[in-house]
Amino acid sequence: MNLLSRIAFIEEIGRIAETSHQQHTLLYAEINHTLQIASLTQGTAAAEELFTRIQALIIGKVASIAGASIGKLERNRFGILLKLPVPESLEFAEQLANLIDQQCIIVADIAYYPKLIIGVTSLSPEYKTPERILAAVDEALFQAKRAGNSVVKLIEHDDPVLHEYYDLLKLLPELREGLTNHAFVLFAQPILPINAANVEKKAEVLLRYKNDCGDSQTQRRLLRAAELFHISREVDLYVVQQLCRYLAEYPQSVMYSLNISGSTIRYPGFVEKVAKNFKYYGVDSSRVCFEITETVADHDYQQASEFMRLLKDNLGCLLSLDDIGIGSSNLANLSKFNVDYFKIDGLFMQNILQCPYSELVVNFISTAAKLFNKETIAEYVENAEQLDKLKALGVDYAQGYYVGKPSLLFDPATL
Repeated sequence: MNLLSRIAFIEEIGRIAETSHQQHTLLYAEINHTLQIASLTQGTAAAEELFTRIQALIIGKVASIAGASIGKLERNRFGILLKLPVPESLEFAEQLANLIDQQCIIVADIAYYPKLIIGVTSLSPEYKTPERILAAVDEALFQAKRAGNSVVKLIEHDDPVLHEYYDLLKLLPELREGLTNHAFVLFAQPILPINAANVEKKAEVLLRYKNDCGDSQTQRRLLRAAELFHISREVDLYVVQQLCRYLAEYPQSVMYSLNISGSTIRYPGFVEKVAKNFKYYGVDSSRVCFEITETVADHDYQQASEFMRLLKDNLGCLLSLDDIGIGSSNLANLSKFNVDYFKIDGLFMQNILQCPYSELVVNFISTAAKLFNKETIAEYVENAEQLDKLKALGVDYAQGYYVGKPSLLFDPATL
């Protein structure tokens, strides 16, 4: 059986999608991290031998299906076209995943146990274009990878995830144009001290989008598009640069905090670009605080730790651990993060007056912060009763509509 090149395989998908009236199904099959382990353990030659043997198993299985074709898309990813309806194709995908799952492949006396992750979609005419088919199977593979090894995931043309994907894709030109033409403006929401010992003024910088009428409004979908299509780091750099422009024009004694996305943490050049902006605009780095969510910091701990070290030790910035207490949070891990502030997620503010657990979590974070010589900030404070409760629990700062609504800080288009 011939192994098609990436270009030839994609051309085959387009030809079938445009000319064939028979049922076809597309699979993306990706080998897990076994190849990387082999490369690190025994070197490139061992990884290539392991790959060759896994590839032979996959090709052999695909060859048993009449009319099937297979292409190598990336080093560890294959595309498989089956002339079968979706139910039979899913059965084949499960069989293929199980076949690889049962293997113990020995290379130079070391045993490897490879796994496959498989995304599946039909070549349905409802997709209308080959590009949408490829986007669908890529999303299916992405969801399968999130679920773990030896997982098969189906995405159909009417899946709500795909509709959101296509809708957000349409926003990319507007997002790019907005960053280029300064259609995004900076708002700031006060962070007020609620402990008499604290007097420093603080505010969180928020990004807003100006619509055609000139009104400022939150455009969550534009930022969601930036996240989905890996443009978040460009948005983060935009915020840094515009804040630096503002501080150069209007020197402040306020400490401003900025949110940082997960993709930015994985971008090695970000800290260097921040340093260049600070130097060019003459910004005091100790007046800038970067907020990183606990989930991101914990999930990418090694990268996040190095990222935070560079910002704090090399540039002299402050750091805040955001959204503490939600998701996969492990409160016992708070001591490992070298930050200046613990920011308590607003979810606990909503229930702090009625729910003993919420009060317990806030009290724990506040106590832990004092133990580690850090300060606490509570989000989404909406009334006086919540503020009084936070004071009693020893929280240092409050943020929310009760203590101050977001207001325009800087319109980059005006300077």
